[in-house]
Amino acid sequence: MLRTSTEMIFYNGVNSTNIRLLDLLNTSNQLSTGKRILTPADDPIASARVLETSQSKAVVKQFASNIGYANDGMGLLETKLKGIEDIVQYVRRQTVYAGDGGHTPKDISYIEQDLRQQFEAILSLANTQDAHGDYIFSGYRANDKPYDGTLGKITYHGDQGERTIQVSNTRFMPISMPGTSIFDRSRNIDVNAIRTPTEDKPTTNDALYSYRGADNQGDATALTVSFNNADPNTDLGKRYILTYTQPDPNTYGTWGVEELDSDGNRQTVATNYTPPAGGVPGTLEFNGISVEVPDDPPPIDPTDKTPLVDGDKFEVYVASNSMFDNYALFMSSLTEHSEVSVAGGVSFALENFDYALENILTLHTQIGSQMNETQRLDDLGADLKLQYEKVISRLEDVDYTEAISNLMKERTYLQAAQLTFTKISNLNLFNYLS
Repeated sequence: MLRTSTEMIFYNGVNSTNIRLLDLLNTSNQLSTGKRILTPADDPIASARVLETSQSKAVVKQFASNIGYANDGMGLLETKLKGIEDIVQYVRRQTVYAGDGGHTPKDISYIEQDLRQQFEAILSLANTQDAHGDYIFSGYRANDKPYDGTLGKITYHGDQGERTIQVSNTRFMPISMPGTSIFDRSRNIDVNAIRTPTEDKPTTNDALYSYRGADNQGDATALTVSFNNADPNTDLGKRYILTYTQPDPNTYGTWGVEELDSDGNRQTVATNYTPPAGGVPGTLEFNGISVEVPDDPPPIDPTDKTPLVDGDKFEVYVASNSMFDNYALFMSSLTEHSEVSVAGGVSFALENFDYALENILTLHTQIGSQMNETQRLDDLGADLKLQYEKVISRLEDVDYTEAISNLMKERTYLQAAQLTFTKISNLNLFNYLS
């Protein structure tokens, strides 16, 4: 048997009023926040899914931020590559201009001074830093200045790495580039490759260049040149002048070889080489190359034209993988051309600048492709973000029509509970005693 007391009636009335008030406040909070789930207890399953979806949305947001950083880095790379490309294009135009046979030595010296300044401009771009002070062409060694030195003596201090930033679950986008990709791989030279010599290019490898001196008196053409156990690390990027000496036309002459650096300084490589007699060409070997020199027998008639005449000069260029080295060889031809014309250096430079431009354009295209990829990833991220927001909204957003209806209903329940409690709490047996 339930015992009824005034205290129990009072307690039940207050408790009922508080429950109705709590329901009213909960619905009111849903309306004010727009959220159906205010605490995990409101809907544990939906709350867990909202948390999971919100985490996925946060990852997409971080990737979007990373894409922005990646685009900034690639944009800087693209700008600097375009700057390098523009300078090389200008240098190539000046190279063509230098090949004009009407120039005086003074004119050539002016062109040389200009192109030396252009080299410094390229070197400055090679040492570009980003907004954080990191060198963009040093690979992983972002704090180390990648290039230093002077023309013909450039040293790279970076490595072969590419700094990356994650732009999707599986994609890491490069935001830097090793300088070697631009300047030390302007062309790929295989010293073991063999080609058939032609009259225009009498060498057995595309990296070798041979030119006849413009003032030669003999009728010998440019010399045939081949690689001979060449070391790609030490035997590339060279310029040689071969000189034929024959004081007495009735005796066989000798050959000497000098190497020229970017400032035109000479170093003797070989001296007093005498080819075999009897109509057999000789082979002069030095620094990983073999040069076939023609036989020059004494003339029967002093007036006869001979292959070689005392003082005849020949040039040999050995190209390098490095754009800087090939640039230095061209500068050498402008600095020292007293015994040969600049035509050989111009021909050598034009072909190698074309290789350098092709390499730069390839890298430029690669960056453009990467930026297109980040744009697609950014668009995909925006779509995913919208999808996640729809899922979260479906799970936790309040239905305003339903909530307003509940609010009106719960307010009525609260008012009824309050009125009932008031009536019951005023009941007292003594009110009926006279």
